[in-house]
Amino acid sequence: MNTQRGIKPYKVIKDFLFSAVNKEFFVFLFFLAVSAGFWFMTVLNETTEKEIAIPVQLYGIPNNIVITEPLPDTIRVVVRDKGFVLISYMHGDIVKPLRFNFASYARGTGRGNVPITEVQKSLGSMFYASSKIVSIKPDKLDFLFSFGMSKMVRAHIDGIIRPADTYYIARTVVSPDSVRIYASQAVLDSITELFTENTEIIGFTDTITREIPLKRIKGVKMVPEYISATFYPDMLTEKIVQVPIVSINMPDGLALRTFPTKVNVKVVAGRSRIDAIRPESFSVVVDYADVASNPSDKCKLILRTVPKGVANATLETQQVDYLIESLR
Repeated sequence: MNTQRGIKPYKVIKDFLFSAVNKEFFVFLFFLAVSAGFWFMTVLNETTEKEIAIPVQLYGIPNNIVITEPLPDTIRVVVRDKGFVLISYMHGDIVKPLRFNFASYARGTGRGNVPITEVQKSLGSMFYASSKIVSIKPDKLDFLFSFGMSKMVRAHIDGIIRPADTYYIARTVVSPDSVRIYASQAVLDSITELFTENTEIIGFTDTITREIPLKRIKGVKMVPEYISATFYPDMLTEKIVQVPIVSINMPDGLALRTFPTKVNVKVVAGRSRIDAIRPESFSVVVDYADVASNPSDKCKLILRTVPKGVANATLETQQVDYLIESLR
């Protein structure tokens, strides 16, 4: 029985690696790596500039104080130094958050300020002596606070909320409908309502819920900073109801009769409410004062009352014949 002995894998690899062509390739790779290393070291040894983001923290805030406009959470510092030094700042643990004590910089007016010289002093103790600070942004570190004064303010949705064609918004639920705000007393007294950021929700046919942020006001802390709004759309449908015509402002001893005595009113409402619409929920009137001041063969009809939930209501007839009778 003949058997074929398999070729050993290591021999195939050995032959491949030590072939003449591959030797030249590996020599090329070696010198390429050396060149890249020299280039990298040259670049790292050159002086350059780099922007470094540094967190900022305010600590030691008393329990009765509410920060209404905090310090920026980050400052951006452009530093000039050798490349390898800048890399140590960006990827090492040398750069720490800048921490400032509330009591050292707060004023009784509800304002606080960390001078840029204090920032530079903190940065100077953090960076190496060879490093030069080129710029600091922002160049002002201000904060506002209140001594716990607050009030509840109603929140409103600002923007365009429009369902798809043939739909309307039957109901809107906002939660919470009022938000607690913290600010100085003067600012609290000036605020009577809050609005969301401009919001556009268009073309929906099913119930939707959105979390919408409130529009920020400088020096005001809002709790919460957003509201949840749920919109319930309903499909529009038409219905015609017959409504009696009633005369108003009639002098004693006179009566006004119309022909016909009822008029059709075409209404558009949500499908879920259309069946609940009744003629007695409407009022169509003829004003005798208008008839007396503008004599004509026909009198003008006025649709005076429309029930809640009706998106649109129109009279099928705007004028009808009439007769004024004496009751004496």
